[in-house]
Amino acid sequence: MALTFGFWSEQETQVGQSYARRLHELVDEVRLAEKVGFDCVALSEQHVALGGISSSAPEVVYGYLAAVTSRVKLRSAVTLMPHRINHALRSAERLAVTDILSHGRMEFYGGRANTTIAMRAFNVDPSETLAQMEEGLALLKKSMREDIFTFEGKYYQIPPRMLVPKPVQKPHPVIGIAATSERSHSWAGSEGLAVMSSNIYQGWEIQEKLINAYRSAWRRDELGPLERPRIGIPLFFGIGPTDQKAKDDYAEPLMHYARISTDAYPRLAKLADDYAYMSESVPAMERAANDWDYLLNHSATTVCGSPDTVIRQIEKFQALGIDEVLLHLDSVNHEKIMEAIEMVGRYVIPHFNDRNNVVRPTEDILGQIRAMRPQK
Repeated sequence: MALTFGFWSEQETQVGQSYARRLHELVDEVRLAEKVGFDCVALSEQHVALGGISSSAPEVVYGYLAAVTSRVKLRSAVTLMPHRINHALRSAERLAVTDILSHGRMEFYGGRANTTIAMRAFNVDPSETLAQMEEGLALLKKSMREDIFTFEGKYYQIPPRMLVPKPVQKPHPVIGIAATSERSHSWAGSEGLAVMSSNIYQGWEIQEKLINAYRSAWRRDELGPLERPRIGIPLFFGIGPTDQKAKDDYAEPLMHYARISTDAYPRLAKLADDYAYMSESVPAMERAANDWDYLLNHSATTVCGSPDTVIRQIEKFQALGIDEVLLHLDSVNHEKIMEAIEMVGRYVIPHFNDRNNVVRPTEDILGQIRAMRPQK
């Protein structure tokens, strides 16, 4: 089965640059990604973020992208599910409308929220985000599957109502979650959801453990759109004509991103039992923030190098049995992002999905032809 390639952005804006200009640049990046063969575009949702991350209203961007693209899937990665940030019924309405405008190209991935900055701004209780995500996804599905629906839960009580309009995709678009804990991987599998899996820099063994937990728990949702598990991995990414050039351009930005995580996740781990597992990843995050070799070769989070090197690195993830990779193309300027998209489309995607059309050395082809000739 072909490997799905996604373009994943948090609309990160460089110091001294314009947030407004960055948003228009993102649209250009998405259009190029579609042109060169990416399968989906995934946008993060971040609120009142410090620094350059500025994807505060991805649902608005999806509506715009629906009009300027024609093939690429549009994915929330992720919609924050605490009800003070996004009421699940409003999420269902936005999903349905954008699915119509995009002619059935929306996908919905939900998440709990992973920054105290956003949670405190919206008065979200960290101890309730997990339960609110799970209940919100149940309401989301029910509102799209049933003509007239009701819902009775701890956080949502909906009398008989109808979702108007409903999405083009039936019974509804693909639904998944972002997961970093073994518990969430198992829950996603048991619900028949897709998963966007991350090990928080803890390495290959942990990543394989998380994937196995999801697969082991998988039960098909007979009323849902997925017939088999779907596993995606977000990868921090850099590419260049040579390994050294890629390192020169991307090593510091990628390590800086890891440093941001080392600051945020330990605080979360102290706020609620549901986030406590994050404390286990602190040593790995600290190492990833300061040790390029660990980040690139051992954390199972990062791909960076020449096209040939990137291909070999992605093959290691493919060997885990994943279905898709989401390349995090951020943290550098727009020109480098456009170059990276072009290189992925030219060299990387064809290697995995269109090998018969990839030019090979003449000697290799002649050797195979000679080996197939009848032996006299």
